[in-house]
Amino acid sequence: MYEAGLKERFLGDEEIIEHVVENATSTIQWTIHRPKRGWYLRIRAPTFPPGSYITLTPVPQSSPYHADAALTFACRTNPPSEHPGSARASVSSPKPSIESDATLAGDASPHSYPPTPPTNPTVRILPPSPRSVQAKLAEIPEARPAAQVVTPFILTPHSTAHVPTNTQLSVFARVMAALKNHAPSHDMSFTLSPVPKVSQEEASSSTAPVPTPVPLLTYHDRTPAWTVGSTFGVLEVDLRRERELGVQPSFYVAIALTYLEFLEERESFLAAATD
Repeated sequence: MYEAGLKERFLGDEEIIEHVVENATSTIQWTIHRPKRGWYLRIRAPTFPPGSYITLTPVPQSSPYHADAALTFACRTNPPSEHPGSARASVSSPKPSIESDATLAGDASPHSYPPTPPTNPTVRILPPSPRSVQAKLAEIPEARPAAQVVTPFILTPHSTAHVPTNTQLSVFARVMAALKNHAPSHDMSFTLSPVPKVSQEEASSSTAPVPTPVPLLTYHDRTPAWTVGSTFGVLEVDLRRERELGVQPSFYVAIALTYLEFLEERESFLAAATD
């Protein structure tokens, strides 16, 4: 399990750079980049080639997933699993691709309780012949690089619904409801979801319903009301889907920290975008 680290902020000549550092090793996992003037959000790992970034951009208004303050990005992942049971079925021990010609002699001992010690079988090992080696080598499939796809993701904020007022409530209940409506809600909560893949038939159909993204990561804001200058919350990750996609957990942590800062300073980001 990845142990979430801390963020260290540095000022460059033209950028504000934040390092996401892993606590266990004190190594930089990801760097977050934004300009001193203007607006962009970029994330990169130290192993990326120079000039390579993963960029977070606003979701276009033409997108069916457009929402206020929603951002999108894309990165390489494993292809989505179409048969969830196949992963469990493939866990069995693989059969050796090259085996020596070995024969076992000896009868199996009968079952009893307590079990009787098995008799030692006689093992005769014959070195494999060149012909058998070539036959075994021919059975080995050619090594192919693991297939990867570019998967789009979407970051969407969601808030706890405010308490509606009701004229039939008592005066005290209406006062408490008004306080809750004006108290800071969990407006820093958000979800990170892969964008569902749509078939060509569904894309061409205007009546087909838009598939709902299933969250891979959910941030639950637990900041107490009236708290100023601090944010508290819980990150919830779907571990099964995370393993299927094959992206290291520190990446999702870096994305979550980046988006959380974007939500906290949304007005500043929007103002910088118009400069």
